[in-house]
Amino acid sequence: MEAIVEVLEQELEEAFEVKNKKSLHRYVLLLSENIVRKESYEKEQLEIKSDIRIMAEIVKQGFERMDKRFEQVDKRFEQVDKRFEQVDKRFEQIESRLTELSRRMFQFMIWSFGFTVTAAGVIIAVLKF
Repeated sequence: MEAIVEVLEQELEEAFEVKNKKSLHRYVLLLSENIVRKESYEKEQLEIKSDIRIMAEIVKQGFERMDKRFEQVDKRFEQVDKRFEQVDKRFEQIESRLTELSRRMFQFMIWSFGFTVTAAGVIIAVLKF
C-alpha cells in the first residue's frame, strides 16, 4: 500500500502544481485506503455471493427431501384409502347379508304365524267334531 501512495504522490506532484505536500499526502492516503476498501468490499461481496449460493443449494436439497417425504406420505394415504375402500366393501357385504337375513326372518315369522293360525284352526276344528 505504501508503494501505491508514493507512486500516486509523485505522479500528482509532476502533473499538478502542489501548494501543500501534507494535503497531497493526506489526499493520496484517503484515495489509497478507498481503493483498498473497494478491493476488500469486492472480496466480501464474492464471499457473500458464495455463501448465498451454498445456502440456496442447502434450501434446494431441503425442499427435495421434503418432496420425497410428501411422496411417501401420499403413498401411505393411498394405502389407507385402499384399506378404507376394502372396509367399506366388507361393510356393504355385511349389510347385504343382514338385510337378507332380516328379510328371511320376517318371512319365517309370517310363515310361522300362518302355520300356527292354521294349526290352531285345524285343532279347534278337530276338537269340535
